[in-house]
Amino acid sequence: MLVTDVVPNPIDVSRWPLRMQKADYLLWVGRMDPVKGAHRAIQAARLAGRPLVLAGPVQPGQREYFHELVEPHVDGYRVLYIGEVGGTTKRELFANASALLMPIRWREPFGMVMVEALACGTPVIAFPEGAATEIVIDGQNGMLVADEPEMAHAIERLGSIAPERCRASVAGRYGVPVAAAGYERIYRQEVGISRRRYHATGDHDGFRVPAAPLGARA
Repeated sequence: MLVTDVVPNPIDVSRWPLRMQKADYLLWVGRMDPVKGAHRAIQAARLAGRPLVLAGPVQPGQREYFHELVEPHVDGYRVLYIGEVGGTTKRELFANASALLMPIRWREPFGMVMVEALACGTPVIAFPEGAATEIVIDGQNGMLVADEPEMAHAIERLGSIAPERCRASVAGRYGVPVAAAGYERIYRQEVGISRRRYHATGDHDGFRVPAAPLGARA
């Protein structure tokens, strides 16, 4: 199939609670890999004088990093590590956080945690790497910053970001209807290309109509 468009990962925003009043804690979610930056989130939260909740698994090959750069700072008060989370616990964690920190140092292909946080009305403060530059609209649903001191400064300005604007920023770009329309558009484009090739070359054996996605109109 000729790639003619890109469809983002969808999210059903109705399944994520919009919380207008936030708790004081900052949130970091991910696997304990240096490029994900849990240690940088700790530094930024410390500079801002705010508590930080870390959530995510310590996978094989990540234990040394966790024990050396993360665990020594976990005190259950300023820095709390709660392990991997899911379901209602994860949703409440995102909804109540004052911000999600994404101090990544790699080209994140998408970053679903950013979209999930925004669906809950929680701003995202991220380094401008990979998909963060697409998902985070600087000054509207979060902030893009260069390093930990800038991240700490951005934390102090979180009051300028409205929760409902965060939610709207993902509903309009990554909601299920948007993804469904994107898949239908791609299939229709591919059918059109195949038909034109069919008429131009007479390659009747090569013409195949791709199976339509669920819910697409014939």
